[in-house]
Amino acid sequence: MHVKKLLVVAAAIAGVLLFKKVQESEAQKTVWSKATDTVD
Repeated sequence: MHVKKLLVVAAAIAGVLLFKKVQESEAQKTVWSKATDTVD
């Protein structure tokens, strides 16, 4: 039983970290596109 709970917690943490990473890269993409779009 404990192993299952541990796996669930580990999966949840991994999911949150992955979600944050994706959000960060998306934010960086928009910043970069804004920065490069202004240059004509």
